[in-house]
Amino acid sequence: MKILYTAAHGGFAAERVPLGGGAAVFEMLRAAWPDVEAIVPATVTGRELVSFSEWEYAAFCRRFEAESTQAILRYEPKDCVVLVNDISEGPDFARLAAAGYRVFVIFHVDVVAYVAAIYGRGWVAPERLVQWHARWERFCPDVLQLVFQKQRDCVRHATACLVPSPAMREVIHRCYGPQVRVEVLPWGTPSSVYTSARRPAEKKLTLLTLSRISPEKNQHVLLEALLAWEQQGLLPSMRLRICGQPAFMRGKAYFEKLKELADQLRQVEVEFPGHVTGQAKADQVAEADLYVFPSSHESYGLTLMEAFAAGLPALTLDHAGARGVMRADFGRMASPDGFLPALQELTRDRARLREMGRAAQAYALAHPFSATAERLRALLLGGA
Repeated sequence: MKILYTAAHGGFAAERVPLGGGAAVFEMLRAAWPDVEAIVPATVTGRELVSFSEWEYAAFCRRFEAESTQAILRYEPKDCVVLVNDISEGPDFARLAAAGYRVFVIFHVDVVAYVAAIYGRGWVAPERLVQWHARWERFCPDVLQLVFQKQRDCVRHATACLVPSPAMREVIHRCYGPQVRVEVLPWGTPSSVYTSARRPAEKKLTLLTLSRISPEKNQHVLLEALLAWEQQGLLPSMRLRICGQPAFMRGKAYFEKLKELADQLRQVEVEFPGHVTGQAKADQVAEADLYVFPSSHESYGLTLMEAFAAGLPALTLDHAGARGVMRADFGRMASPDGFLPALQELTRDRARLREMGRAAQAYALAHPFSATAERLRALLLGGA
């Protein structure tokens, strides 16, 4: 039985562009499964992909929908199982189901929940948006159909939806009903290993973030918290490294906002090292005392697990991804209003931070990505 794996953000690893967790999972699964048949874009580069406008990205989604559907249809349904890494960029789910294919879809992002959280600022529940779309669908432009129609078709026609956290399963069931088959598969700790030794404790306290620079990643929350702390007159001298580069629709404008905020700080040395990978990434983690993950909407958080594996405790906002993995003995999960108090508490005692880091590392190493990959492969080939 052949596994056909479609991924709109797959195949760009050599370019080292910030495509996100979905691209990282694709590369790790492909490495774990040497016999997988990968279906990836053939006519676009990763650098082009992260620079598309909303309308250009919508056009790319439709192109890859057609390309991946045609690639799958070359195989007999009895000879393969389809794993889809995308929703909006995914193949024609209805057509594949009608042809008899078993299709499993990874929800790296619940696109409707993302729109509700980021564009709707959390004022409207995802299930309400689904209801509104059903009522006004014929008036919606294609960019909205890629959000609402594609996700609806996915849950209607997929053999199963695969999500990394129980909270995501709850949202899908609220939106589309409990009859939708949803399997929870937390990704665990990526297989990358950090080899750099931890730096000496006497150096300046260092905070670290690792993600693309984009509004939903919320790096401004951290900078604003530090500014508020500095205005209180109590902020100790420290270093902040915001690793990542601008990506996708609003990344460049957001980066300018971050630099303006950073320029206002006087007691914090703020650095923007850019998108780091490999040993450069390992070195950044080795020199940090606390990993800060201020994202407002995350399905899981692979970089969070990487930080844990390297012995870093963490401070996160409360979201589905953090809820699935955070524990009080290796970090804090805070509301936006509680972010600064949590940051102050954690940075007060560096010996306690190191103790939390050891607990975080033990947790991460007990939950390897390889175990999830084996479980997923068994699910795909199990015939159910």
